[in-house]
Amino acid sequence: MEIKDSQSSYAPFYKEEMAAIQKEVTTHLNNPLPWGTLPDVDAVTELEKDGDMPIEAGHSEAEDGTIAVALKTYMPNTTPQMWDWWFGWHGSEDARYKLWHPKAHISAKWEDGRKDNCYIGRNSIIKEYIGKEILDAVIQFKSPLEFGFSHDAVNHLDKAVYICAKLGHPKLPVDYGYLVHQVRSTPNGTEMRSRFWVGGKYVAARHDDFLNKAAVTVLKKFKSLPDNFGHDLMLHCAEEMNHLASILPELYKQYATDDKVAISGKTINKGDANFEKVVMDTLFNKAPVTRRPATIYEPKTIEDIINIVRHAKKVGRRITITSGGHSFSANFLREDCLLIDMKHFNQYSMNVEEKTAEAGPAVGGSTLMKALYKENLFFPAGHCAGVCLGGYLLQGGYGWNGRKLGIACESILGLDIITADGELIHANKNTNADLFWAARGSGAGFFGIVVKFYLQVYDLPKYRAVMVHSFKVKHLEHVYRWAHEVGPEIPKAVEFQMLMSKNMMNVFGPGIEAIAPIFADTKDEFEEAQNFMRNSPIKSKAIIKTPAINPGINALYKTAMSHYPEDYCWGVDNMWTHAPIDDLMPFIKEIAETLPPSPSHFLWLNWHPGNLNEDMAYSNEDNIYLSLYSCWKNQADTHKYGDWASNMMRKMEHLSTGIQLADEALHKRTFTFMDKEKLDKVQLIRSQRDPGGLFHEWHSKPE
Repeated sequence: MEIKDSQSSYAPFYKEEMAAIQKEVTTHLNNPLPWGTLPDVDAVTELEKDGDMPIEAGHSEAEDGTIAVALKTYMPNTTPQMWDWWFGWHGSEDARYKLWHPKAHISAKWEDGRKDNCYIGRNSIIKEYIGKEILDAVIQFKSPLEFGFSHDAVNHLDKAVYICAKLGHPKLPVDYGYLVHQVRSTPNGTEMRSRFWVGGKYVAARHDDFLNKAAVTVLKKFKSLPDNFGHDLMLHCAEEMNHLASILPELYKQYATDDKVAISGKTINKGDANFEKVVMDTLFNKAPVTRRPATIYEPKTIEDIINIVRHAKKVGRRITITSGGHSFSANFLREDCLLIDMKHFNQYSMNVEEKTAEAGPAVGGSTLMKALYKENLFFPAGHCAGVCLGGYLLQGGYGWNGRKLGIACESILGLDIITADGELIHANKNTNADLFWAARGSGAGFFGIVVKFYLQVYDLPKYRAVMVHSFKVKHLEHVYRWAHEVGPEIPKAVEFQMLMSKNMMNVFGPGIEAIAPIFADTKDEFEEAQNFMRNSPIKSKAIIKTPAINPGINALYKTAMSHYPEDYCWGVDNMWTHAPIDDLMPFIKEIAETLPPSPSHFLWLNWHPGNLNEDMAYSNEDNIYLSLYSCWKNQADTHKYGDWASNMMRKMEHLSTGIQLADEALHKRTFTFMDKEKLDKVQLIRSQRDPGGLFHEWHSKPE
């Protein structure tokens, strides 16, 4: 330790005289084990089982240079939480790192340059002696879940902590091994069961596309580790862990504080220079919102979220969540809350044979859909690019081919959820069934944080097309009467909708586009799906009539987004109805007369649902869905256009059977969005699962 280190506040804990290694270790150091005696890395989850493995200490080397090391260290007077704290705390300063092994440790720093007391999801750049050789490495700390450990590994840190990492080169994208330390509680303290697998078959390029000569050179270097590396690594681990155990209780007592939460992702507090920009970046709707959270978190790991939830509960702050979609009412912006932005949970995978998919809440529905298309698979994802699965699936999910496949939340097979207690659980029909029931339909009022969706996907319909008839607004009454009359007869393979604007297709001025997307599985179904448009009694009035054309999924999304441009202000509201057309017509005419400038529009969707196939919180739909979208560029015009949609719907609400949570305005107009019986059940489950009200509900709800 340098003089400046010995004079630091850590000096009382700097002990050049290392604690003697435990006797059990010396027995195994000089007697290498035959290769295969120690379990390989794919059996690492055996550490979760009670008791010990047949061999808990030793080292061995394979013919290809692969080295395996196992070690158990008994550590009285320590707890798993102390070790969890240590792995986050020590990497910020060289002086801290040297406390661990004064004779071998040289330096440590976090690759991101921050000093937050958090390690999972971050990379530590270290330099140290292993035997007589200096090792430069990057330790890439991972969640134990990524190594296959169960939810208990992140839920019960009082019982055991799992420190898991990949080992690699600090400058080149080459990895050469793995480490796992299980620290489990014992009656007298803890015991650490350490495992290493390095060199040989574990050396690989960190990225699939890294194939240059430098990588090959490094790979060859690490295929052959120094002589006695297994022995030296085992000795080093025995020395550092045993030595640290002797000073850790007092270190923890003096330096461990839990007054703030540390996460691997970013934390932005109100008052920070970039706070306002970060807030605005969460919003699709740029209409002015005065509500501001106290803190915005951008977690990267499940552990980050668990820490945030437990911190919020401790300090008495409420939580909101955004997945990065199109929440027009900005339900997640609440005064003085802790806002969790799930933007980094944007990974997905598919099982083509099983026709299933797994996806994080920040995965765009369009992203998943395009990936599925390449595998001839399909999911009823939302119509707009950028709509992420989190909010979309929780509120219901009206998407492509939804009349035939059902609303998207009916295709949820299970969810991974972090509860108000800060525990990671899985929910499906048989496990945590109450949360599974409530999640599908409660939208922004759900009282948990979904970190992964398990989805049923489907065969890509063989026959796909769109038909369009476009009418001048002077034919308004004929068009809407025809749509109302033909609605019950439209096949389920068609999602018939009409869009009225002041500048139809950005060219023709006020008008109505009648659009019929078709997703059919057979030729006969495809032909039948076209008939209502082909035989329309008003098609002669259309200025544009297209045949059934398959423009491709990219064009469908591009067309949809032409009606929902980014960086605009929005005022929206909606209603379900089965009212007679004579009752609706006066209001449709008023909408046409008062509709704000394009791209503002009025959407009519012929839904005519069948019976819902799933028992779930979602419960409100009807024959026709009407939605108003007021859109303007300049925030100064908010007073002119901001309340138009809600005021118009308020005039019509005597004809409404409810609203859907997708494009709602519960911050301006309270109305039914769920059957009363099911809303009562949701609130009962909320009282059991979130009795302290940690999670914000909807802006408003019916009494």
